[in-house]
Amino acid sequence: MEAENRGPQVTGVTTFFLLLSTLTILARCYCRTFVIRGFGLDDWAAIVAWVFFTLFCSFAYAGVAHGTGQHAWNIKPASEIPIGLKWWWACEPMYVLGNMALKFSIAIMLLRIAASKIHKIIIWATLIVLELYSGFYFFLFVLQCRPSAYFWTQYTGGKGTCIDPRITVDATYGYSAISCGVDWTLAIMPIFIIWNLQMNSRTKISVALILAMGATASTATIVRIPYIQTLEDQADFLYATTDVAIWSILETGLGITASCLATLRPLFREFFSRSKLFGGSSSHVITGGRYVRSESIGIEEIGLRDGCCKNAGTTTTIQSDLAYAPDMDGIRVTHENWVDRNA
Repeated sequence: MEAENRGPQVTGVTTFFLLLSTLTILARCYCRTFVIRGFGLDDWAAIVAWVFFTLFCSFAYAGVAHGTGQHAWNIKPASEIPIGLKWWWACEPMYVLGNMALKFSIAIMLLRIAASKIHKIIIWATLIVLELYSGFYFFLFVLQCRPSAYFWTQYTGGKGTCIDPRITVDATYGYSAISCGVDWTLAIMPIFIIWNLQMNSRTKISVALILAMGATASTATIVRIPYIQTLEDQADFLYATTDVAIWSILETGLGITASCLATLRPLFREFFSRSKLFGGSSSHVITGGRYVRSESIGIEEIGLRDGCCKNAGTTTTIQSDLAYAPDMDGIRVTHENWVDRNA
């Protein structure tokens, strides 16, 4: 049987992801400030995303208090409906701005590890497309009614005009498709960046977990798509769009959480450095012109080319410090000439 009031569902999802994102953003700030002492632009962008998400959640709470999740005929008094619509309207700009900041944070983090020019071009192109369309979608939603307040005052005799709701729905489909494409591009990109690198198993596991989290966040965007059509339901808007609200909250909250978890490996190292599973030792291996060095302090140098001749060759050095995690994050690639002086 269909629930008559889905407001508690919205409240539950909002509370869970607000707490989860808050805990992970605090852990990220602690890790970057006190563990590795390297607070970057991507961290500031993540904080901005969290601030917008917090505002989004606050407006969602206010919306539930005034009718979000309830059928129009069950909201008493009827004067609560415009107030609920006002808070629903306020949520959408926060959702868009939060995701713009979040994607910017993730892209900047990836640009730090991208050594190939083509990888950097792909990341920048992906980010620019998203930010431009997000800006367009933001203004379309805010200005869909003239004045903007007519979005909710139209139910109380206010004067104004609104564009065809179908335009907003189609634009939302486009935004969801682009957002999903960007999520998957940014989630898959590290695979190509580290494809040919020699990495220990624990690093590969870390990378796999982070990529899986990113895919999960983008899955929320996909799940939301079938519910977008409910934005056309003007008669019972606050109830019909409940699933859109829930999955929008889940999408952003999970995205912030995943992006923050990607930076916490130094923190985990600090707590589990004595464990064999996480490694607390340092090793050096020189074999056939290949040099491999791994230290628990966060430095890894991996020679990617076997000695092609006896006296000279090229070593590719991948250096990762505690400022970035997993090891794929913050990798800097350099090339050094070497000579086998024992030849």
